[in-house]
Amino acid sequence: MKYDLEYVLDSALDGIFIVAHDHRLVLFNRACEELYRLSKEDIVDKASRKLQDLKKTLQEKKSEKEKPAYGELASEKERMVLPHKGNKEVWVETIYTPIYDQDNGEIAYVMGVIKDITEQKNLEIQKQVLLTQLSILRKDIESKYDFSNIIGQSSGILNALELAGEVAKQNTTVFLSGESGTGKELFAKAIHYNSRRASKPFIAINCSGFPDTLIESELFGYEKGAFTGAEKTKPGKIQLVAGGTLFLDEVTDMSLSAQAKMLRIIQEREFEMLGGIKTLRADIRIIASTNTDIEKRIREGKFREDLYYRLYVYPIFIPPLRDRLDDLEILAKTFISQMNREMGKQVKGLTPEAWKILKGFSWPGNIRELQNVIERLLILSKNPIIGVNEIPGYIKSAHEIKVSSRRLDPGGALPDRLSLDKCVRQFETNLIVDALKESGFNKTKAAGILGLTRSTFRYKLAKVPHERLKTGWDVNN
Repeated sequence: MKYDLEYVLDSALDGIFIVAHDHRLVLFNRACEELYRLSKEDIVDKASRKLQDLKKTLQEKKSEKEKPAYGELASEKERMVLPHKGNKEVWVETIYTPIYDQDNGEIAYVMGVIKDITEQKNLEIQKQVLLTQLSILRKDIESKYDFSNIIGQSSGILNALELAGEVAKQNTTVFLSGESGTGKELFAKAIHYNSRRASKPFIAINCSGFPDTLIESELFGYEKGAFTGAEKTKPGKIQLVAGGTLFLDEVTDMSLSAQAKMLRIIQEREFEMLGGIKTLRADIRIIASTNTDIEKRIREGKFREDLYYRLYVYPIFIPPLRDRLDDLEILAKTFISQMNREMGKQVKGLTPEAWKILKGFSWPGNIRELQNVIERLLILSKNPIIGVNEIPGYIKSAHEIKVSSRRLDPGGALPDRLSLDKCVRQFETNLIVDALKESGFNKTKAAGILGLTRSTFRYKLAKVPHERLKTGWDVNN
């Protein structure tokens, strides 16, 4: 039996040794020597020091009149790097276990087991690296979405920033309203990353991007077999965002069925997955947004009034860019600086005439449109200063129409409401009159100047108000 035990221990891949209380080596298996290249003297030295520590702990327990529980003193561990077979170094963990004398209860032996934990150690190192990277990324995100990075000095944007800053630390539901492209999601992220929930997830869902049949499964998740195709259980956004912030973008496009369930979440902080029977808690903060007239949607019966009052606790209006044109230049310069770094460009700015055209545009796409225009300008720019010729055609055309319209008005002011058709007609009229003057009121030459056939020119000329045609225009017809 003794020889069978020695054979088994020598076959083990872990190093195993036993040292008596008198520092006598009782057992020393082959792995200790062949795998870890430990000498018997090293083993005895290490075990003896650990034996003294275990005896000291045992005496302290006895002085306190406590009987050590089974395995209580077996948690002595030691990690180190040892040379291993094949001339490589490995991380090992040695677990020291005391073996008691049955007669007097004293420690008679200490057994050590040496385990190779290199793979575990590498995973721990990788985990620590990932945690460090995560911490750095989180700090980068928090700094990126700090309120100070929302640029603007106009009264409207400063008021929105003040309101957002005051509510960020609270758990209050926030309702953001404003046109598409004004930066509602940027505000939502700034509120989240400056709140007590900053370390938890921020998840945005565009309610207009899902058909009615899918929005509920995206929000609430579903159990296996809840509907055809539900082959496995899938958690919804509400579960994934646990402890964090759920941003409901374009909330007015949410189906009425989903609205009813969302109302329950806000009121009761609980919900069920589709096809599920278990009630789940919803520890989330909700920030909602819309670019439409929500009160009109209520009157049309497309949005629940009771949900509106639950969401409209703390409204923040984000003004469109046309109402904060004083911020346009600083916004554009910020985008130029960012894109210079990304593209390796050295664009310094725009000419005064180009700035004038940009500031005179209405920007229906708001800041998102401005950012896209600046990106296009930098891609196409060949010079450090961007001029008028590089401004997109549709922006220059709008500027020319506005200038032409002002020419038509005796007072030099653009009418408050000018339809697109009227603007186009006035613009065409100005071009036709200018071409007639340049050609000496010769319709054939005027048509050539404008790149039109004579018949098309005559058709458009017929629409020109008679008072715009000067005396003598019919000469050389």
